[in-house]
Amino acid sequence: MTRLEMDLVPVDRVYGGGFFFDAEAAPDVLSVYARWTSDLPREMNSSVALVPMPDDPEVPEPMRGRHVCHVRIAYTGSAEEGARLVAPLRDAGLVLMEDLRDMPYTESGSIHDEPPAPIPFQRETVMLREAGDGVLRLLLEHAGPQAPLPVVVELRHLGGALATPPERPNSVAHRDAGYLLSVVTLLFGITEEDTRPMYKQLREALRPVSCGVGLNFLGHGANADEETVRTAYAPADLDRLARLKAVYDPGNLFRLNYNIPPEGDGPTVTA
Repeated sequence: MTRLEMDLVPVDRVYGGGFFFDAEAAPDVLSVYARWTSDLPREMNSSVALVPMPDDPEVPEPMRGRHVCHVRIAYTGSAEEGARLVAPLRDAGLVLMEDLRDMPYTESGSIHDEPPAPIPFQRETVMLREAGDGVLRLLLEHAGPQAPLPVVVELRHLGGALATPPERPNSVAHRDAGYLLSVVTLLFGITEEDTRPMYKQLREALRPVSCGVGLNFLGHGANADEETVRTAYAPADLDRLARLKAVYDPGNLFRLNYNIPPEGDGPTVTA
């Protein structure tokens, strides 16, 4: 028998939303954000992203056709305390738009406002021990508005439950990681092969402060090859899991094949 156990966290509302800054303010916003995340309660979840916004009537006018820096917030404490905690971020640069509010948890998906339908993309992710000024300069140099390809760059603050030692041993690694970096390229007129040089250059530049990848963000393609997957685990844990799989799944039945389909169709997952 195969069993998966999950603990649910009771949450019915959050203080969430974010700030949109012009990308010209990105160096200051990233620097302020990195310092801000150094001392936060575990109830505060956040990320900061550099996003090229399309010149589309559905995009709010202040951001239409611009490269923006978007700070995303989800706080499970009171709205009053959430507003106090995020106040330092508001002064990081010229705010184009702000949409922070107390909301039902069922509306929390509006904070990141991801595309509602599958789209073809290539993604590189890496977990970072820290995000000092040197790391932030590298991000802006290799994957900011001046990047050779249009990309969405997101830096997610970690900690919280991840950094808390588990009651029982498990295979979750990189508990000392401070941030998760995700770089996404939409494959519209661009192929996966086109993205490889940029991703390789960024990966090499960040190697001194990276500690591996996170399983939840492996995705598909180059970022899910065997060598990369190995970096998602501590070596001892990977060895233990391999021995268990050899005993309980010698035919390699449980594996994941994730294919990005033509536009309009859903993803296919086969075991």
